[in-house]
Amino acid sequence: MIIDVHRHLVIKGTVQRSYILGASRSFSMMYNKANKTNITPREYIDDIVRKEIDGQADNIIVEMDKAGVDISVIFAVDYGLLLGEAQIHIFEQNKMYADIARRHTGRMIPFMAIDPRREGGLKHCEQAYYEWGMKGFKLHAGVGYMPDDPVCNWVYEKATEWNIPIMCHTGGAPAVPLRWECSRPSYFASAAARYPDATFILAHAGDIGWWQEAMQAAAWLPNVYLDLSLWQKPYRKMAPEQFYKWLRHLTDMVGADKIMFASDAPHPNFHLRLPEWAKVFTSLGKEFSEEEKNLILSGTARKVLRLGN
Repeated sequence: MIIDVHRHLVIKGTVQRSYILGASRSFSMMYNKANKTNITPREYIDDIVRKEIDGQADNIIVEMDKAGVDISVIFAVDYGLLLGEAQIHIFEQNKMYADIARRHTGRMIPFMAIDPRREGGLKHCEQAYYEWGMKGFKLHAGVGYMPDDPVCNWVYEKATEWNIPIMCHTGGAPAVPLRWECSRPSYFASAAARYPDATFILAHAGDIGWWQEAMQAAAWLPNVYLDLSLWQKPYRKMAPEQFYKWLRHLTDMVGADKIMFASDAPHPNFHLRLPEWAKVFTSLGKEFSEEEKNLILSGTARKVLRLGN
């Protein structure tokens, strides 16, 4: 079994134009380096990203089937207070994600994206949890708050009460006015230490700059886990044996029971499609035990998502 614990949908009106334009500068640069091309940011948007628009996530299910991925955790990102509201308000987006997950029952698990500072956020999330069946929170502190600031406490309290995980962006960000320092794993670790009964997932395992900080948090705190999304790009730059050596070190330090397969599609998909990324882990060599391999692919996620046996 394979569970992808980190995926976004590509739906018109859900992302601000300023984010698309800024992100395209970063993502086209990365794409060109990985593929030895020379496309412009505009071409990246028109020729690559637009092809991924999939309003009902039907094409995603097809891709999941090709990759052998059984379940994907899906969520939006709340950039609204920083960049201005998207055409579709984040409250509506969360409902869309819940509806799409219901359309693909058993294949998708929706998390609610929220900026904790947002007016009406608590009431909205209560509705999302109780009425729409959303199963976790998604936080991106880079929009302008510190993860250990009291403004976030209500999210951590509700995550504890409802026994659902918090997906926390950690690491870098594209060329938009996000505050990188707010996404350091150490700040989420401080919050996790204060809320030991809440489950924190450090998305991207801290990314290439802060992975050791994320590793330390997962090694010290029982309620902190790591997802491996966004590592497609460094994988493409490494020799496979170098990536496996890195993964072996990470596993030795925190345990496979703290690590989860993830993609962060769509953008990392342009570096390594989901079937190829899944194969990187299904093909783990003898330096990984079958137990470790199964934990990374789905066992840890089943525990974190409380999916049972």
